Amino acid sequence: MSRTDPGSGPLPGSLPRTWQYALVGGVVSMPLTLAAYWRSGANNHFSFNMVVVGGLIAGFLARRYSADVSAASLGAGVIGGLAGYVWIAPTMLTTAESFADAWSFAPVKPLLVVVFSAVVLGIAGIAGLVGGHVGAWLCRKTGQERTVAASG
Repeated sequence: MSRTDPGSGPLPGSLPRTWQYALVGGVVSMPLTLAAYWRSGANNHFSFNMVVVGGLIAGFLARRYSADVSAASLGAGVIGGLAGYVWIAPTMLTTAESFADAWSFAPVKPLLVVVFSAVVLGIAGIAGLVGGHVGAWLCRKTGQERTVAASG
């Protein structure tokens, strides 16, 4: 088993391959997501298109090296969505405060922030998952899959 072979499993103290691919896809999609956001000139609009690209990369890598495609691409989606989440967080806080004021019930604000956050990151995860399954399909169609020997 080679230390440099991506399919050889995690080294002691390192992340599992699934999370490595999720991080690669998520980190790649972060600057792309922010660049698309800034280029659009939108103030409160956020597109998950680049999160799909990050999921595609994670899904391709996961399929190629026999890791869990769904977990890697879902993780890439959530990680890639964090960039947009941070960007639109002030708007979410303002919206939650507006709802709490309209209902005259201030304790609902933290609950709304949690719900809004779960929705944004959930949608990002789904976008990554869709991209990941497309990436896995591309890997299979292009014949890029590698068989990884199970260590036991």
